Amino acid sequence: MGPSDRPELLGRVFISDFDSRPARAFVLAGIGLFGLAGLGSLAFIRTIPIVPVLCMAALVFHFAPALWPHKSAIDLRNEGFRLDGLGLIPWEAIGKASYNERQINQNAKARVVALLEIELVATFDLAIVRQDPGPPWRRLQARNWRKVGDSHLTILLSGLTDKPRDIRQAFEVFLGSPITGPRGLVV
Repeated sequence: MGPSDRPELLGRVFISDFDSRPARAFVLAGIGLFGLAGLGSLAFIRTIPIVPVLCMAALVFHFAPALWPHKSAIDLRNEGFRLDGLGLIPWEAIGKASYNERQINQNAKARVVALLEIELVATFDLAIVRQDPGPPWRRLQARNWRKVGDSHLTILLSGLTDKPRDIRQAFEVFLGSPITGPRGLVV
């Protein structure tokens, strides 16, 4: 895998947003469940259902970036990649990258969870060239990445508008080297 495999990406930008369909289904199911609990408390206890309403509000607040994306989840550019809420990390800061995929259960049609594991050559403080923290409450909302330690980053590729395989290929093109891990993605 190299730049010749995806020549249309050279000199361009690859952007992937949150896919709002899975988040919307999860949030609607939670609102329905807490709504039933609120109606039950109104009917049996005859009190205002403050706790279920607060739980519904917290659920919507947490998944708001996925429900109404106003910024892309991940941007791949010539100078590096940017994650929403983290910032821009140059390609030179990546020491090792690996790709992992797992099925949620044993069912053949089960959803596949794809993760990109990135080990940086320096700590996050040194590797991130342009911070993108956003507002303080953004830390409480859903993200598609997680810091592990001082220099390890896990990015969830499932749940974005592009297929995990396409995002992986775009990473390989911009990085200029293949990413280790399984090649075949169950779709």
